[in-house]
Amino acid sequence: GKPDVVALFKRVASEVTKKDVGELTLATPISQLDIDSVAVMEIVGCIEDELSIVLPNETLVRISTVGDLVREVEARF
Repeated sequence: GKPDVVALFKRVASEVTKKDVGELTLATPISQLDIDSVAVMEIVGCIEDELSIVLPNETLVRISTVGDLVREVEARF
């Protein structure tokens, strides 16, 4: 089945940033989560490793909300 990308994002984001990202919805802009772009790349990298997928850079630039990330990840399953 498809992974629970929101839960995975929350777990990895809290590991990378050492803080709880709080409640997330698919509409939550990643930019509002107080996560800098370097940390976002690290989070995405961890998600890629965990799920054995690759999200190309042209995909990453289109991701602005949690839902965008979920869609891009689920598209690979």
